[in-house]
Amino acid sequence: RPRASIDHHPRPLQSHIHAPRYSTMSRSALARQEGNVKERERVADELFEMVVENGRNNRTKNLLPLWGPDDSFHFNPMLLQNIRQSSYFQKCCQELTDWNKIVDEIYYQVDHLEPFAAGSKTQPSKAFCLLLRLLALRCTEKQMQLLLEHVDSPYIRGIGFLYLRYAGEPTHVWGWIQPYLHDDEPISVVANAKSAKKSTVGDFVRALFFGREHYGTMLPRFPLETERDIQVKILQAEKVAERAEEHIRDPKVMQHFRKLGSKVMALYGDAENPIRWYDAVVDRVLDADGHHPGQQKTSKYPRFVVTFPEYGNTETVALGEMAMPGSSPDEPTRTVPANSRCGVGEPDQTHGRGRDHNRRGGGGYGNGRDRHGRGNDLHDEVRRRERDAVTRGGGRDGYSQRRRDAHRNGPSQNQRSQPRSGAGHGGGRTEERKRTPEEQATIAAKKRKLMAKYG
Repeated sequence: RPRASIDHHPRPLQSHIHAPRYSTMSRSALARQEGNVKERERVADELFEMVVENGRNNRTKNLLPLWGPDDSFHFNPMLLQNIRQSSYFQKCCQELTDWNKIVDEIYYQVDHLEPFAAGSKTQPSKAFCLLLRLLALRCTEKQMQLLLEHVDSPYIRGIGFLYLRYAGEPTHVWGWIQPYLHDDEPISVVANAKSAKKSTVGDFVRALFFGREHYGTMLPRFPLETERDIQVKILQAEKVAERAEEHIRDPKVMQHFRKLGSKVMALYGDAENPIRWYDAVVDRVLDADGHHPGQQKTSKYPRFVVTFPEYGNTETVALGEMAMPGSSPDEPTRTVPANSRCGVGEPDQTHGRGRDHNRRGGGGYGNGRDRHGRGNDLHDEVRRRERDAVTRGGGRDGYSQRRRDAHRNGPSQNQRSQPRSGAGHGGGRTEERKRTPEEQATIAAKKRKLMAKYG
C-alpha cells in the first residue's frame, strides 16, 4: 500500500542551471588593458631601436657590409613585428651584448632553423630571434668565418648562412657558401625532426640560396643577374657531385685515380683561360679527412693534386672534377674571375677551427656561359625549376591552379554551347583578327620589358 505522503503526480523539477554569466569589463579596465599593450609595444620598439642604433655605431674593423635596410634586414614585416614583440627577443637584446654570448645562446637554445616555433604560425622561433639579434649587432669577416666553420653545433653554422642570405652582399655571397655546398654534417632544419627526413648542412645551403622561400617566409631577392648566376653555379656544383658519386661507385676508376702517376683528365681554368678539360697526371692523393693532422672529416670524397703537362702548373682538384683519359664528360661552360683558380677542394691554409674549406672571393663555378658569351642548358634548368616551384605553389594568386583545373575538367557548359567565331558550316579553321603594326609594336615592347625584368 503506497504511503500517503508519496505524490504520484510529481511536479516538474525546477532547473537549477542558470544561463552562463559573461564577465564584462568596465570601460576603465579596457582602457587600462589597452594602455598596457601599447606600453609593451613602446618598450619593445625602443629596445629594438636602441640595439639597431648600437649596431650602426659599431666601429669594429672588417665588419661585413650589410645589404639592404639596416633596421628590417629584409625580414617579412609580420615576422619582424612578432620577433620584436617577443619576450625572448627582448631578453636577448638586454643580456646578449656581444658575439660570444650570442653563439653560446645558439648552442644551448636552438634545435631547428624554421622561422616559427614548433606548432605555431605566429610565434617566432628562437633561431630567428637570435638571427635578428646577430644582424643588429653585426659580424666581422673573422666572426662569420668562425660561424660557418664552427664544430660545436650545426645550428651555429646554419644561422651564419641565414645571416648571409638575409643581409650578405649578393656579389660576395658565393665566395662564402661555395665550400659548403656538399657539407655532410647532419642538421635538423624543421621543427618536428622526428617526422622529417634527415638533412645535411650542404642540403640546407643549396636550398637556402637557390630558392626564394624558407618554411613559410619569403626570402629577399638578389638582383636578377646575380641570383641566376648563383643558381647556375649551384647546379654546376651538383653536376660535379653527381660525377663524384659515379666515380666512387666504380672501383676500377678509383683504383686508377689513386695510383700516383696515372694519366687523367681534370678541370682547369684561370683568368686567361676558360674552364675546360685538360690532360693531367696524379701527383698526390688527399684523403677525405684532409692532409692536416688532427683535422676532422669534412668530406666523404678524396681530393687529388694533379699536374697539367700542357701548362706545367700543379692544382688541387675534387673527385668530381676528374675523369678517365679518353672519356668525353660534359664540357663545363664558365668563365673564371681574375682572382680565382680551378679546384673546388683546394685547401685553404688560413682556416682554423678544425674545418678545411676553401673560401675564395668570387671563385668557384662561373656564370654558365662560355668564352663567347653563349648560354647553356643550366640557365634553362634554372627557369624550369622556377616554373615548377610556381606550379606547385598554385601561382601568386591562384591563377595557375585555376588553369590546371580548367584543363583537367574541360571547357565549361557555356564554353561548349557557344559556337566558335568565324567558323563556317564546313567546320573550317577559326580566323584570327590580324593585329595592326601599332599593336604588334606594343606587344614587342612589353615582351622586352618582361625579359629584362624576369629573364
